Amino acid sequence: MMTPLHHSDYTLKNRAFNCRMRNRYYEEVYYAFRSLLPADSTADSTGNDMDPAWFQNLSEQVRQYERLITKCLEYAQAAIFYGKADYATLYSKDKRWGILQEEIFLVHFLQELLSTIHYIITRIDTDQMLQKWSTSIQDMKAKPVGNGFVSSIQEKLSAMSAATIEEFKDLLKHVLDRFQIGNTLFGTVQELQNFY
Repeated sequence: MMTPLHHSDYTLKNRAFNCRMRNRYYEEVYYAFRSLLPADSTADSTGNDMDPAWFQNLSEQVRQYERLITKCLEYAQAAIFYGKADYATLYSKDKRWGILQEEIFLVHFLQELLSTIHYIITRIDTDQMLQKWSTSIQDMKAKPVGNGFVSSIQEKLSAMSAATIEEFKDLLKHVLDRFQIGNTLFGTVQELQNFY
């Protein structure tokens, strides 16, 4: 007859599972992020020409990316017993199950990524609303009734739309730069953790 596992054994098995899932989702998060970048974007260059199709598809891609980051963050928080300090043992005291400082920092890194993606989603939603409004203004211009202000607003909206695309490219480039830090953390965590 098998002896039942102690609560701490369950806790440790859950930690191993959460660490493995966090690692799996982190890799998915990174590769999904790379797919968000425009075709002309690299780590060294942002390019000057923007493919309009890229920007049109960005909204759905970013929402899928948000779901991946959220999942990864949930597992990362569970892996370090986020908010449950009584379960936490540091790596310096327990080389097998202890929590690395890099794991804690990885949680904060993922929280920052999620915050940035929420900002981008809000900006995309706002931009789409402004584009609809711009289309309705275009319809107003077609009517013979005075349209002096309408033309001016239309020009400003077009200029703002072009600036918004460049802003998204810039934001994504900054996130790519941050991933250099995140990938270093992730590499350290993978190297030191060996749950079996």
